[in-house]
Amino acid sequence: MTRRLLILIPALAALALVIALALRPPAPLQPPHRFAMGHGSTIALLHGPGGSIQDWLPTARRLARSHRVVLIELPGHGLSPQLQPLTPERAAEALDASLIAESREPVVLVGHALGGLVAAVEALEHPERVRALVLVETALKPQIEGDARARRLDALDRDYPRALREIYTAYGRDSAQGERLYAYAARVAPSSLAPWLSLELFADVSLRMRHLRAPLLAVFSDRMWPADRTWDQAAKALGYPDSPNAKGVRVEGCGHFPMLDRPEELSRLIGHFADDSSKGPVADR
Repeated sequence: MTRRLLILIPALAALALVIALALRPPAPLQPPHRFAMGHGSTIALLHGPGGSIQDWLPTARRLARSHRVVLIELPGHGLSPQLQPLTPERAAEALDASLIAESREPVVLVGHALGGLVAAVEALEHPERVRALVLVETALKPQIEGDARARRLDALDRDYPRALREIYTAYGRDSAQGERLYAYAARVAPSSLAPWLSLELFADVSLRMRHLRAPLLAVFSDRMWPADRTWDQAAKALGYPDSPNAKGVRVEGCGHFPMLDRPEELSRLIGHFADDSSKGPVADR
């Protein structure tokens, strides 16, 4: 009996520790690294996985002529720690902490690629913080499914460098830019980037978008929204059919990074949309 008790006590202590940790409130999220430029109403820019705030600089400099622009790092990139576990909701919590620190007023929130999906979650969960939303090259539901998704996951697991190269070289407007995008993404620690690349295969907020209160501008290159498709067709494929009052705009002749390829056009689109969307969020439904 005594021997059984001696064995049981450590197990009970371990169980108690697990329960205590589970019940303990999560530690406050550290706001991602960011910096600001310009003056006026705030436009916040969030980059995508494998990128950096530098991706936004050509566009940000133009926007800063008439707005205050805040560039925010995605968790797990640059000086911003990765989140454990990584989910769109947790990433949005971290983003929200940055928005609270940077602006007392609702902002125009802009996100690229999966960073746009995080921005969309922020606009859904904290509508008081976002007066307008701009998503650039952002699919709101997975674009790779079934066997193709299984192959992508297997490739990331078996030969991460090769899979990374295939993903990012395909993003370029040409082979030279694709190689540069891959080289930069390869600088991000695999432990930080791989979870984002996996998340992209499963994250889906398309059905939730019917609750979006902020006006939405969706900007795509012709690689994601081909010229032979209507906006309704593209919206259905990319997860936007349930987004109220979503406006789609195609930017011609660029790759997955319009902010690098067409900064003048993109800054004009964002700036005009920001100026036209001067009203705050609507009241709770």
